[in-house]
Amino acid sequence: MIKEAKNLVIIFWIISLVFFVLGCLYKIFYIFSALGAFSTLFLVYFFRDPERKIKIDDTILYSPTDGKIFEITEDENFYCIKIFLSIFDVHIQRSPASGVVRRIEYKKGKFTLAGKATASILNEKNSIEIYIQAVNNFIRVTQIAGKLARRIICWVKQDMAIKQGQKIGAILLGSQVDLEIPKSNFKLLVFKNQKVYAGLTPVAILVK
Repeated sequence: MIKEAKNLVIIFWIISLVFFVLGCLYKIFYIFSALGAFSTLFLVYFFRDPERKIKIDDTILYSPTDGKIFEITEDENFYCIKIFLSIFDVHIQRSPASGVVRRIEYKKGKFTLAGKATASILNEKNSIEIYIQAVNNFIRVTQIAGKLARRIICWVKQDMAIKQGQKIGAILLGSQVDLEIPKSNFKLLVFKNQKVYAGLTPVAILVK
């Protein structure tokens, strides 16, 4: 489970127990107790942190998050893979490659619906630039808050060396993650509407 969510789960569980005790006096409270228990179980499921066997491969970039690719854009230098995370996806982000965190940039913003083209521009976000020595270039993972997401968590710091598949952060509730990849170094392996999984789904391969 995501460590930052443990207190929230405990609070909901305590609330459920309180309503259960009150149900001994007034049966209507059993309904609230059941709702509290359901909410607790849902939070445990939502904030899950499943174990994953990450295969280290310097020629591959893996997806930084679980979700569904809703758009792939490109400019002169970069591809941008936009991934929408529903409330049923694991919300932990992982590094697509081994490298060094070159820069972290947090920007305040709105909480519009994730999975829309404007979310990358308007919403609160946190960008993590990862320098990859093998290609002498960087990739960028951007965590974007959504309509329900009100907290972005970042577990890495500037100048930190990180490994492929390492957990780098999380976003609470429905949200979006953008992955920017240099066109001169990598070829895309994914397509629109594809389901991807953090640290498991190859999204690009090194151009030799």
